[in-house]
Amino acid sequence: MKDLYTFDASSGDALQTYHEVREAYSAFFDELKVPYLTAEADSGNIGGDLSHEYHIPSSKGEDRILSCSSCDYVANEEVARSGREPSSKELYDMRAQAPTKSSVEEILSFEQFAEGHTWYSITYAFSRDRKTKYIAIYPSVVIYGHEDEERITELNFDALKSTFPDIDTTAGSLTETDSPRMKEKYVLDYRISEIIKKSYKEFQSTHRVVDVDFNDFPVTDLVRIKDGDGCPKCETGILKAHASIELGHTFHLGTKYSKPLNAKVPGDSPSSVAIKNIDITDAVLGEENEEISTTEVTENKIFLEMGCHGIGVSRLIAAVADSFADLKGLNWPRVMAPFEAVVIPAPGLDDDAKMVLDTLSSEATPTTSANPHTSSIDAVLDDRPKAMAWKLKDADLIGYPILVVLGKAWRKDRKCEVQCRRLGNLRQNVQLQELRSCVEDLLRQL
Repeated sequence: MKDLYTFDASSGDALQTYHEVREAYSAFFDELKVPYLTAEADSGNIGGDLSHEYHIPSSKGEDRILSCSSCDYVANEEVARSGREPSSKELYDMRAQAPTKSSVEEILSFEQFAEGHTWYSITYAFSRDRKTKYIAIYPSVVIYGHEDEERITELNFDALKSTFPDIDTTAGSLTETDSPRMKEKYVLDYRISEIIKKSYKEFQSTHRVVDVDFNDFPVTDLVRIKDGDGCPKCETGILKAHASIELGHTFHLGTKYSKPLNAKVPGDSPSSVAIKNIDITDAVLGEENEEISTTEVTENKIFLEMGCHGIGVSRLIAAVADSFADLKGLNWPRVMAPFEAVVIPAPGLDDDAKMVLDTLSSEATPTTSANPHTSSIDAVLDDRPKAMAWKLKDADLIGYPILVVLGKAWRKDRKCEVQCRRLGNLRQNVQLQELRSCVEDLLRQL
């Protein structure tokens, strides 16, 4: 893990540092030329009120990222919201259409009704010490997208865990009947919180909420976002879910840790404190003496504004390897490859291969705007005593960005065959004097 910790003397400076770190991270991933996503994220247990994650899409990823088809909105599932949300009137209509029960008490008794039988859904969770039962209340149906489509909801358990961090995720098998008497804590989905608060008097008539004030309950977004939901940022976009692997994370911590640690630094300007000097001898003798006032200048100390940031180097290598690999082998980006190019000669062409290697590796003309990369190409010669077919397969397996092959074309026309799998299995024959510029042009795309 590559970690970075930042310390600033003001909130404005800390936010500026945060954005500079984000720009540096984006430039780093841009240089890799990998299809990464930067997502708004939940700070979780680390804390702070601003954080972003950097992900690479992967079918093997454990994270779920949602991105918009029309704008730049990207967010982690934990903080993502859909666009079109039901109004209070629509939710009231849903409740009115729900099958009626014999009493409000029966409707609000916390039973697991069959799917769609109520206008709201209930999910239980339990604390690790089994002393607290957490009860999440959220709408059973919401309206998504721009087609006013009704969908059965699912609980976003990550949102529940963010509200109650001590939830035991292994306690799902517990039920109300076989669990001991527990303290109950509620959390409401923001879509139905107002309805519940307006119906407070009605809710008070049930034995379960007679001493509970719904106005004191935390309110958050508890509904899991799905493919096809409307974008909350633009009017036309549709959210697309991606399985992904997190590569990095940036956190703006503020004073979350500096306050408990009393970590302070001098502020912009000192503060002045008036001190009264009294002659003790004169006071004891009862003689009146004018008090003399002086001023003591003290430093105005303020809490440090902190940030923490990190890139998982080992998981980055694994994620990129998995993302670009194909049936032939690895397929490294230029900046991560062990070498940028490998020269593979046919038997009997070893001396010619050394000349080709020197052509690629020697210093060339200075870097220009048209050629922004280094002037030398990091190339290697495969001079192992193996069959050419074996070397070609091994080069694909290793994942060199560029293969320069000396075979039939070299024997016949003194041309090198340049291969690049990442660019659509490109193969082209070039003269030796054009080889360097050809390879450089291909590397710029990798």
